[in-house]
Amino acid sequence: MSAWPTSPGGTRSARTVAVTAGHIGRFLDQLPAELPIGEANEVMAAVARHAYATSEMDPPAAFADVGRVDTAVVTSLLADLPDEACTPDALGVIWENLMSTGPRRTQGAHFTPRETAERVVQMAIDSRADVSPIDRVWDPAAGGGAFLLAAARQLEDRTGCSRAEIVERLYATDIDPVALRVCDAALSLWAGGTARPVTAVGDALVDLPSNWPTDFSVVIGNPPFLGQLTSDTARSSSMSERLRLEFGTLATGYVDQAALFVELGLRRLADDGALAMILPQSILGSRDAAAVRESAAERACLSRVWVDDEGIFDASVEVIAISMVRAPEGAHQEVTQVSVGDCSAIDVRTPEPHSWAPLLAAVQGVPQVSLPLSTASLGEIATATAGFRQHFYGIADAVREDETSATGTTACLMTSGAIDPLANLWGRRSVKFAGTKWNAPKLVLDAIPDPAVRSWFDGRLVPKVLLASQTPVLEAVVDPDGTLAPSVPVISIEPDDPEMVWHVAAVVTAPPICAFLLAEAAGTGLSSAAIRVRAQAVAALPLPSNSSAWDRGAEAGRRAHDCWLVEDEAGHEQALAEVAGAMVEAYAGDAELFDWWWSRLRKRR
Repeated sequence: MSAWPTSPGGTRSARTVAVTAGHIGRFLDQLPAELPIGEANEVMAAVARHAYATSEMDPPAAFADVGRVDTAVVTSLLADLPDEACTPDALGVIWENLMSTGPRRTQGAHFTPRETAERVVQMAIDSRADVSPIDRVWDPAAGGGAFLLAAARQLEDRTGCSRAEIVERLYATDIDPVALRVCDAALSLWAGGTARPVTAVGDALVDLPSNWPTDFSVVIGNPPFLGQLTSDTARSSSMSERLRLEFGTLATGYVDQAALFVELGLRRLADDGALAMILPQSILGSRDAAAVRESAAERACLSRVWVDDEGIFDASVEVIAISMVRAPEGAHQEVTQVSVGDCSAIDVRTPEPHSWAPLLAAVQGVPQVSLPLSTASLGEIATATAGFRQHFYGIADAVREDETSATGTTACLMTSGAIDPLANLWGRRSVKFAGTKWNAPKLVLDAIPDPAVRSWFDGRLVPKVLLASQTPVLEAVVDPDGTLAPSVPVISIEPDDPEMVWHVAAVVTAPPICAFLLAEAAGTGLSSAAIRVRAQAVAALPLPSNSSAWDRGAEAGRRAHDCWLVEDEAGHEQALAEVAGAMVEAYAGDAELFDWWWSRLRKRR
């Protein structure tokens, strides 16, 4: 093992210092920013041995085969750590911060703060009907053991069992062998060296030992978040096939691997057992996780949801925790307790499993709406479509600034950033496309190399409504002349009758529609406050039953459009308010819907 300089090898995140005692932060800052796995293993062995020594215990069996670290820097740093810093929890914190950023991201691994792990474990234990003892607790992606340590403490408080008896009931699996050694050492340290948990190295989704129990009392954890839309976390073809063999259709599409851990945990849950896990918010409403939600609802009831409001991880993802209780087939829980941060929980009517997003929307203050779903849909009078990756990357080299006066057929390229409610900001606001900032981007159709992509964009040059995605309220502009080209993921809504563009725009601007879509897809956007819309969902929107109010909304939308063209901002705002008011009436909504929508519109500016 090479000698390290005594100066810091790299700056650790501010979060590291915040979640650990200052002396641990200083210890981490004296280590290289990234270590090879072998050297990180040796450092953890030294840390674990030091922690055991301060507790006057024999060295941890988990690191028995790891040679002693003889690096002077590590030895001196460990000597400076006070006894109170050498806690079981500290082992996991140190290990997570020894991992380089790359492996943490590709494995979806992030150490959970002690207070968060304790909250999630309490959700699971409190959800259980107190009819039988807790025989076995399992964390299928245990990492450094934060959740099992939290479970051990709570079982000690609730059962009166010895620490050795408790640790022997704990089961841990993880794909990272060093993390599992840390977990083993931490739990053994907590038990005073008298017991060890049951551990197995491997991906629990596909490599769980055949002789492991199938009736755990509690399943807990923070499974890896491995979204499938980015290359560094996407599954390999071989892994996809193994997951399909294990989980069937639940593992198809772009379902996040974290959702499959919910299915796995429920399969291994005892009849009176409870599961609690930290998950990405998108699990609540994403289309690709719908099959997992429906499968989960067949065997368990969703009892609690906790929404993180502080960003507990360095990962750029908003998280929740859910708890589910194993229930007889067909059982249904009427309400789910939902809380945000440290606020008290509120009871929310449990939604159908096709989307649990209304639970998140409820605590965000989104009004509940009842739309006339039996009426005609928008898809009966218009076609809603959006491009895919090939339509995004296929035009990257065919975009020019307007002032270059490119020859050939051109169209104004509309990104979501150029769309405000009934206000076309093309040329008035700079936007980004394909990593480049543009002031007035033009798409040169003759420069699109792929004929299929060119044909798709040619087909969009018709009268239409363009709807932005990832916005706090639905934002749409009308293109009555067919001169605008939608960038991905802007949705193009093309009415069969071109004169209906104003009626279509009124529908997607309506406050009741905004509340409905936000509730259905809460948490699936880039932020929990954004509405992520899909063309399929837009086509399914019901048309209003009050045709007179709808006509007024359409006419007000035309006025808003015209006012914007002549830069009459006051007139535009007045007409926009008239659209919203008329469409609340068209959908038989109440006045509070308009107030909510207008307030949300103001806040986004």
